Amino acid sequence: MFELLPGIGVLLPDGAGTLRFGMDDAATQKTLASLGQVRDPRVLDAPWIFTVQWGDLELTACAGGDWHDLKPGDLLLANVVLSRAGHPRRPIPGRGAVGRGALGPAWRGPAAVPVVLDDIDLFGYPAAEVLEALGDDRYPELRLQTAVPGGYLPGVSFQTELPPRTGVHAAAGIRAPDLACYEDTWTTRRDDWQLERTSSGYQIVMKGDPPMDLLICHDALADQIIASMLAAGVEVVVG
Repeated sequence: MFELLPGIGVLLPDGAGTLRFGMDDAATQKTLASLGQVRDPRVLDAPWIFTVQWGDLELTACAGGDWHDLKPGDLLLANVVLSRAGHPRRPIPGRGAVGRGALGPAWRGPAAVPVVLDDIDLFGYPAAEVLEALGDDRYPELRLQTAVPGGYLPGVSFQTELPPRTGVHAAAGIRAPDLACYEDTWTTRRDDWQLERTSSGYQIVMKGDPPMDLLICHDALADQIIASMLAAGVEVVVG
């Protein structure tokens, strides 16, 4: 069982310890290694992103903050994504944040491994029941990937909001992610991307086999990126 601990991190199964927000890359990798083989997908110029599979779930952990002009050791764990293994598209944690919802596949049953927040198994019941149980006042750190009607959640992201301008981030002059960080999605690398039209809007997808979803927790920023891609004529497909 994975247990989400607001403000702390994720309690890992099988006595593997706690993945704590604020860990550096070495500590994060060492902690994940207690679950299995750790992979580094090296996507979108991120200084570090690690993934590991446990049962029928995949855990992705990555640094937060502005990733430009900083060394990997300057960045600390701020984002964790738990998703159903075997997803036809893997989520790409966006530069600076994780969590923009994507229309997921038709998961029609619960995950074998529970993911629990306040005694609610997020993958154990249909998404509509999970949303009802969480209520309107659910933790802002939690982001749910959109499920198909009647389906189960394909993934959730869990993050910490680092206090602004404190500690190593203040010294480094970290700022919020901005639109320029994603400019290649509609300029130099526009042919590598497409917009998937879903019932809830548009999802940004990197083409490939398998394709990968770009997940962004800053909704206003995501809307700006999508608008720029549409204006530039990036390919649109129906999900």
